[in-house]
Amino acid sequence: MGHRVWVVDDEPHIRTAMLAVLSELELDTRGFGNAEELYTALVEEAVTPDLLILDQRLPDEYGSTIVHSLRERPQYRDIPVIFVTAIDDEEANRLEALAPVIRKPFDFADFVEAVQGQLAKAEPIT
Repeated sequence: MGHRVWVVDDEPHIRTAMLAVLSELELDTRGFGNAEELYTALVEEAVTPDLLILDQRLPDEYGSTIVHSLRERPQYRDIPVIFVTAIDDEEANRLEALAPVIRKPFDFADFVEAVQGQLAKAEPIT
């Protein structure tokens, strides 16, 4: 398997679709329904993803808050992020300061292009 890509999205159908597309790219994927599941995996498994795909509006925390939290910790600060979320232009512009934004609904070709672009810049995290 290739790079580790984790998807955090509370909508099961969207999360499943993203994971399926990523798996077709021969990426090592995992999905989480909320921030708590993500934090638990990071801490308990001591494994980090090479790319984190985040929904902005999760039931327990905003994606942007997750990014700020991760960037405060040296072991997580360099994890690349892509936001995939349903938000308005103003919120998208604010998020762009943190990471690239793909707005729902989206074309999977654009999604794949964004993922491959981020992974091309990143060395796998060990």
